[in-house]
Amino acid sequence: MLTNSHVSVSDAVPHVPGIIEIGGFHVNPPKKLPEDLQKFLDEASDGFILFSMGSNLKSQDLKPEVRDGILKSFSKIKQKVLWKFESDLPNLPNNVKIMKWVPQQDVLAHPNIRLFISHGGFLSTVEAVYHGVPIIGIPVFGDQKYNIATAEHDGYAVAIQLDDLSEETLTRALNEVLTNQKYKNVVKQRSKLMHDQPLTPVETAIYWVEHVIRHKGAPHLRSSGVDLKWYQREMIDVGVFLIVVTCLVLTVTLVIITKMLKFVFCKNKKDVSKKKKNQ
Repeated sequence: MLTNSHVSVSDAVPHVPGIIEIGGFHVNPPKKLPEDLQKFLDEASDGFILFSMGSNLKSQDLKPEVRDGILKSFSKIKQKVLWKFESDLPNLPNNVKIMKWVPQQDVLAHPNIRLFISHGGFLSTVEAVYHGVPIIGIPVFGDQKYNIATAEHDGYAVAIQLDDLSEETLTRALNEVLTNQKYKNVVKQRSKLMHDQPLTPVETAIYWVEHVIRHKGAPHLRSSGVDLKWYQREMIDVGVFLIVVTCLVLTVTLVIITKMLKFVFCKNKKDVSKKKKNQ
């Protein structure tokens, strides 16, 4: 099984030999940018920010007051901003450029990029880590909240909930990521981890697919765990055994305590009776 994961973006977990990580396999070498876009990014002497909410949530669907707040926040910074926006947007600050479609991977590979404002999709997160770009995450649904929460915990992202997105929250997040070197350092280190592999993810996938073909299904990689009954796999049999043993121990203990109490009570009763007779 080929999984789109890697320790640079996911938690380290144990795998059986039949599971191969190829996280980042979709990342391609950067291609030449359109001339006007290349000029805009090259002239960003203070760096630039890429803002893209992916294909499922369109920036044009944001509430007008939220869009206005975003533009006001962008107008306060010296970096240029490339915003993937699906329609015309009036009253743009001088440092903001909108495009209906952005070659995201190629833009993330540009040396002047400082920050990626993203919805936090897994592929986008992998691309950001691959190119060593810190993130401001605005998760919307699905795995995005988990991805951004993980990135924030690992130290290369700041999260803003969509309902909290405003001029104030965005400005605060921008100042934090752009002025705190920690975010860049962490994501650069994780980028090194992703690149530090003997084979590229695609080469790894090709090798293991061919390995399975060469060895007629590669039964030697097959875990015996797949042959377990469902109740064994879920360890229900072990759980039942432990419950039975616990019940037996409690029952025996209760019986012993009961007999001891009866013995003590009866002995005391006999002693009292003897004293009364002697009196």
